[in-house]
Amino acid sequence: MDFEIFLNAHKKYGTTKEDIIARNSYDLITENVVIAPWWKANMFENKKEITVTKLTDKLYNIKNNKTEFTFIELRRMGAPMMMEECLSLGVSKCKNLIFIGSAGSINEDIGIGDLVIPTYSICGDGACRYLNDNLEDEFGKKQYPTPQLTEKLINLTKEECKRENVNFHNVPNFSLDTMFAQFPYIDNIKNMKCQTLEMETAVLFKCAKITKINTTALFCVSDNTVANKSLFSGRSDEENAYRYNVRYNVMPKILFRLIEDL
Repeated sequence: MDFEIFLNAHKKYGTTKEDIIARNSYDLITENVVIAPWWKANMFENKKEITVTKLTDKLYNIKNNKTEFTFIELRRMGAPMMMEECLSLGVSKCKNLIFIGSAGSINEDIGIGDLVIPTYSICGDGACRYLNDNLEDEFGKKQYPTPQLTEKLINLTKEECKRENVNFHNVPNFSLDTMFAQFPYIDNIKNMKCQTLEMETAVLFKCAKITKINTTALFCVSDNTVANKSLFSGRSDEENAYRYNVRYNVMPKILFRLIEDL
């Protein structure tokens, strides 16, 4: 689907590109953007040589002595909210969009706190229908991140993980609409060869193709369903401490190295 179809439809009903930019304060963002559905910009605070400047309720400028990027703190989970933001970014000067967030594991070898970059995300959401001309169902279809950007992220993540003694995985992912109702369908999802679960990246990757923005994703594993370590129970203090270190110390290093290289 061509992005101009969306813009022309907005224009038909009285909304211009400038209106979208003004509503989202997109005149403030840089070419490189990191987006998180739930994580906050405080993951970059109290780090040597990093400054965090709040621009709006959800936009932050994150800067060190070499580079800077815009951080979008969505504070909303799920494909619909991610679609709203990613399509809107199509009228901005954003060129590279990096997703960061939590994912669940359905592979016993992918532990809590491990880092994951999805090879692709299979659509398990309903929102992607709106990215097709005829509202065709996208369920079960694969969506891919941008190859060159993802390759750079993989190489840098491998280096940092080796240095920091963190486990790394590059595996297929499934993007679903629900955390609570996923459990009866875990075997179905495993049969699709997926090894992680989250809620936004299938729609993110599809939106990015439409808006011609480079995109990739980096997950930190929050739970492992098949090991009986869900968001609701079973995780140890040691596992949570490992995850905390990866999220707040290792991931910022990877992000800055990636953006410096763009």
